[in-house]
Amino acid sequence: MPEQREVLRRYLDGSTRNLLLVIDNVRKADDWNQLLAANEAFRRCGCKVIVTTRDENVARMMGVTHFHRVKCLNGDDGWLLLHKTANLGGTVATGNIQDVGRSIVQKCSGVPMAIRTIGWNLRGRCREDEWESIHSQDFISSYTGIRDSIDTTYMELKYRVKRCFLYCSLYPEQFVIKQQCATQQWIAEGFFEGRPNLEEEAESCYQELIERGLLLPEHEANGVVGAKMPTLLRSFALYRSGEENCVDNPSRISSTSKPWRLCITDEEAIEAIPVYVTRLRTLFVSASPLRRSSLDLIIGRFPNLRVLDLRDTQVESIPKTLGRLLQLRYLNLSNTEIRKLPQSIGNLMMLQFLILQNCPYLTQMTSHVGRLENLRGLDFSGAPELNDVRFRLLKLTGLNCLRGFFPANHGLKLKELHALRNLTSLQILKLGRASSIEDAHQSRLQEMYHLKELELCCSSVDQPPVDGQEHMKDVFSALRPPQSLVSLKLDGYYGNGFPAWFSVSHLTALQRLTLDGCVHCQRLPALGEMMNLKFLAIIGFSVLTEINYELRGAPATGVAFPLLEQLFLGRMQNMVSWSGLVDIDMPLLERLQLDSCPMMISVPSWLQHCTTLKSLKIQHADALQYIENLPALKELQVHYSSNLNRILNLSRLEDLKIVSCACLTVVQDVPLLRNLHLDLGKHTAELPEWLQKKQSFTLRGLEIIGSEDLLNRCSSSTARYGRLIKDAADHVYAKLHGGSLYFSYTKRTGMFYRSRRCRECFSMQGAAILAVPVAPQRVHGGWETWIKYTLCAIFLIVSQFFVQWAVSSR
Repeated sequence: MPEQREVLRRYLDGSTRNLLLVIDNVRKADDWNQLLAANEAFRRCGCKVIVTTRDENVARMMGVTHFHRVKCLNGDDGWLLLHKTANLGGTVATGNIQDVGRSIVQKCSGVPMAIRTIGWNLRGRCREDEWESIHSQDFISSYTGIRDSIDTTYMELKYRVKRCFLYCSLYPEQFVIKQQCATQQWIAEGFFEGRPNLEEEAESCYQELIERGLLLPEHEANGVVGAKMPTLLRSFALYRSGEENCVDNPSRISSTSKPWRLCITDEEAIEAIPVYVTRLRTLFVSASPLRRSSLDLIIGRFPNLRVLDLRDTQVESIPKTLGRLLQLRYLNLSNTEIRKLPQSIGNLMMLQFLILQNCPYLTQMTSHVGRLENLRGLDFSGAPELNDVRFRLLKLTGLNCLRGFFPANHGLKLKELHALRNLTSLQILKLGRASSIEDAHQSRLQEMYHLKELELCCSSVDQPPVDGQEHMKDVFSALRPPQSLVSLKLDGYYGNGFPAWFSVSHLTALQRLTLDGCVHCQRLPALGEMMNLKFLAIIGFSVLTEINYELRGAPATGVAFPLLEQLFLGRMQNMVSWSGLVDIDMPLLERLQLDSCPMMISVPSWLQHCTTLKSLKIQHADALQYIENLPALKELQVHYSSNLNRILNLSRLEDLKIVSCACLTVVQDVPLLRNLHLDLGKHTAELPEWLQKKQSFTLRGLEIIGSEDLLNRCSSSTARYGRLIKDAADHVYAKLHGGSLYFSYTKRTGMFYRSRRCRECFSMQGAAILAVPVAPQRVHGGWETWIKYTLCAIFLIVSQFFVQWAVSSR
């Protein structure tokens, strides 16, 4: 606001003191930038600025140096906020009221503002049916405060980003929306018509939705695999899309509605679509069997379809009538049981994307696919029985993405790739079929100047004897990619050395590198010299026993892996140690995962110098004995490491997750530990000894997953571990294997909440079942209060009687 900026200017002009300035809810950076940049006093006095904003780009424009991305509340913290806002302190929570409350938190997607709004409406409502009534409501249409808050962010979006956001509401709840899938469908819908580079525009919109928090990224070992739309935002998007998008029972569509997009998960719903619904542009049918008659109905009823997504439908055959969908631009038949495509697919001259991923029974690809000159994306990867590919690539010059390509003696040839000059993503499979070196040279990959992603994969069943290793190296050497390459994956490579182009001098722009199953490579190249590398995965080097200085190389700047942020090491069956890095290397490393390294005794010692390392995850490291001296680490997960016995000196550790590490006896020097997750196995009936000892840390949350016998020993004050549970953390959550809550405890209230199953178990054991209070102790304990007041009254009466007796006796 102008007034606020003027007040700040006057204050800064006359100030020589240090100042902490908090600028809340910034939507545009320009005005603040002008003020802060122009004011010499602000820079001179060494002031610090904290900015809150819903858009990361705004923060970047303001020159923010450190980002803290606020996450949504988890189920436990969300329940505590709902419990507090609903003012349950003076009531008794019986039955499943907490279960309903947790479902409400999930429906709110962990958004504090939404949880508070619902909590206020729950005040004074203590019955389970009242809570269930609130839970059944549509929070977006029922609560204007929630809707208006989200609408503020929505209205700031550009028109094309708004359309993409609303489109995401079609995907089922908790569906992982992969970038490539979403962007292809947006392009097929025509959201970016007239733009020079459709894929780049669509990817930019996808990233903006993530940066604004409208999509939440899903992480796996190999980085971000997609994003989910929170339940609350999906409800808002459906509300905002009005009649255009429909995900409910189609029989409810009124005769005045004109839906353009429909998502159904039940085959019976297809026949329930009203006859007056004829103008569908997008149809999703997922996770449901699909009969031939239903598919015929779809093709006959909706000739104007642009997007038809039939993934996971178990459809076995595609009718010839598919060729009638002349407007179709996107067809997805992934994870179906089809065996071949009809020749009529050649009639779909508008088709831009044909996705046949993971079709295990697909055996043939008709030659008519080669007529689809408008194809931008073609994916037939994951089809192990596909051996008869009859189409050719010469006319498919518009292809942007090609996945599943494999050379064969009587099929596709590597040299056909030279016609695809617009490719940005290419996957070549089954190179183990002894493709000719001459064909590989004629593919001329180095002339594909737009190519950003490349996967070169060999099939394990086609690995030749030792004398074929040199030939495979020559084939890979001939498949020389352009210098513009950003992402590279070598899978199952069995050459006896890496190709010559695999070097820092050629791959100057490389940011992501995955080396998987290079079984005959006994040493790694000097990857530390790659100045732009941000993600590195080294997997399945079975003959490698150690990693040493060779990996570091001799970087020009003196710093190895200067931009590396994520590192994954997996299936290294014989690797014992990793050395050779110095204290200045990997200055930006944030996440490290070690998976299936059974011979590794300890984590690499050079990690103690990685001052940005925040997350470490270790799985199946049977020889690992200790984890210690990682001063920057904030999150640690250790799974199935049977010999791990101590965790020491992690001075900044905040979150610790231990899964089936039976030998762990020492956890100490972790003063900042706040959240502890223990998965103790199905047959463990004891809490670990180190948890029973007095610790220097103060837990905020403790989550225990264990057997019913173990949890029964923790679920009351009089139980064996009852005192430990009451002293262990502010909030304790105990769950059975499978995720269902068994009991919880809150130190502030001093009370246990037991699930129905827990109460039934107590009942079967003959224990007294009491209503479980959730309010603070001071509100309850009525008998104790009555006794105290009664004793005080008796004392006063006796005292008065004694005084009167003493006076009268005189």
